[in-house]
Amino acid sequence: MNARHSMARTACLMAPLVALLLAGCGPSQKQLAEQQADVQQQAKDAAANAQARNYVQARDAGQYELAQNYAKQLLHDAPDSVAAREVKTTLDDTNVKADEARDKRRLAALWTYNTELLDGGGDNNVVYSASIYATPDPNFNGDQVPVRLVLRRHPKWGRSAYLVLDHGQFDCPPGCKLSVQFDDKPPQMMASTKSDQNKQAMFIDDEATVREALDKIRAITVQTSVDGQPRTLTFDVGGFDRAQLERKMP
Repeated sequence: MNARHSMARTACLMAPLVALLLAGCGPSQKQLAEQQADVQQQAKDAAANAQARNYVQARDAGQYELAQNYAKQLLHDAPDSVAAREVKTTLDDTNVKADEARDKRRLAALWTYNTELLDGGGDNNVVYSASIYATPDPNFNGDQVPVRLVLRRHPKWGRSAYLVLDHGQFDCPPGCKLSVQFDDKPPQMMASTKSDQNKQAMFIDDEATVREALDKIRAITVQTSVDGQPRTLTFDVGGFDRAQLERKMP
């Protein structure tokens, strides 16, 4: 009994010591915090690297707006990362090209293309047209009547370029001319003729010059007069899609 009692007493005395030794073998709270921080940093770096890869892939595919979005997210989440520094080396170029893509899409959306099937059907009885509204003139204080520039292919009347008002009339007596300017080049005086059928329309007689210029310019500025008031009409034509006007019925 005495031996068993002695062994039990010894075990009881050693238990706290064993527990203390075992505790000393595990990581401290500081070490646990450091390990957790390392894991979090690794995850953050992995996410940053993934964003950088997405950025590069989007750039290589010519999707500059998408690449710009990836870069913005990366610079927000991990601005000091190695991945962020690498992305910054091409970000200025990406931003420029993303802006160009947005502007190209904006200009293209300004145009409207229509197809009108005349009696009889077939490709020889189709009217194709492309039209665009003039941008509002901030310096004009009167009734700023909306004006469209229209290019038309008609099976009987041929090709035409004309201006058309939503309401009102152009001031254009017989023999009148319009000042037409392509971008910042010197204005040209072009003969114009009011429509016999539509009082709100005025033809630009030199249709070919206008049509052929559209692939090379961003803006057409026309000086005219509407209901006795001088008007400066600017058309942002840079998004013109010639294929839409020259297409044929399937």
